[in-house]
Amino acid sequence: MAPLIGITGEYTDIELHQARFPAHVSMTTYVDAVRKAGGVPVILPISADPEAAVVLADRVDGVVIAGGIDIDPSAYGQSPEPEVEETQHDRDTSEFQLIRQLVERNRPTLAICRGVQSLNVALGGELRQHLDNHMQTELYNDTAHRALIEPNTRLAQITGTTELDVNSLHHQTISVPGERCVVVAHDDEGNIEAVEVDGADRVLGVQWHPELLRHRPAHLALFADLVSNSE
Repeated sequence: MAPLIGITGEYTDIELHQARFPAHVSMTTYVDAVRKAGGVPVILPISADPEAAVVLADRVDGVVIAGGIDIDPSAYGQSPEPEVEETQHDRDTSEFQLIRQLVERNRPTLAICRGVQSLNVALGGELRQHLDNHMQTELYNDTAHRALIEPNTRLAQITGTTELDVNSLHHQTISVPGERCVVVAHDDEGNIEAVEVDGADRVLGVQWHPELLRHRPAHLALFADLVSNSE
């Protein structure tokens, strides 16, 4: 039986049936990447209830912590800088609680863009609140720069390389790694591009969007690894 892969949802208002409704949604690109890798995707709604995080971590076989809006800087002890955009306290709380449960269980987890930032903050780390010229939306499914991957890491093993062409759809990045977060990739400017978690070797986070590069084998391999570890 194919493993059930949870994808954390975004909370937003949508136009539907000639009206506007609040909704939990996921980009189809995450769903498509999980399916292409052989998993069965399911969207996980936002819930600030800590018991919900326990139940979800126990029930799903693996999880994608998806990208999205900014994390509230108060979560890592800072005041917001002018460049900080929309934040959602409930989403932050929901993801932090779920991530801690996933790490505790060493549940297969792939944290993407905001997701790796959420992973880092959930484990006590901090973010740099703004980077210029890293939100390159025109290159969403193409190369924006390269990630330099540390040899002999799980990420290097999965992708089969230590130099990976990646996209760049973010304006924040990890500045202070959280407890147990091990930096395993940088860009050419020294910005953190990926982390692994000490003692939870099935948890991995990347700053780029591999779901938008799933047409490239090294990026689809991240989802294939998630699915195979979830079986």
